[in-house]
Amino acid sequence: MPRLRELGLRAGEMTPGKWNAITDVPGVRVGHQSVIFGEGALRPGFGPARTGVTVILPHADNLYQEKVPAAVYTLNGYGKAAGFEQVRELGVLEAPIAFTNTLNVGLTLDAMVQYMIHQNPQIGVRSGSASQHRGRRNQ
Repeated sequence: MPRLRELGLRAGEMTPGKWNAITDVPGVRVGHQSVIFGEGALRPGFGPARTGVTVILPHADNLYQEKVPAAVYTLNGYGKAAGFEQVRELGVLEAPIAFTNTLNVGLTLDAMVQYMIHQNPQIGVRSGSASQHRGRRNQ
């Protein structure tokens, strides 16, 4: 599938990086895991499955302790999202960004919470939620 620039379209005014990818941004980390199994006709709960998750970290440090300015925009409201209201209200991002299919948003959210608690054991003990720690990065 061609990229917008390959079709002669420009999004924004900045010059793209070497690979024209989010990973061109210094410090940004991106990971992806595919889940592929089964063949033939769908058997709910057994497959076949073709799905996955992509996770983005805006920097390599502790995102809960070094939040980054953020905003969200809902394009069409279809699908499921978690964490949008917190970003809208606080204007910062304190957890990884994860993209998956609608049916795995809950599972992915649970994994992100476990990741955050592993890095920051005080979440849920000394702070009621991740949003109560107000440290910010790049301000």
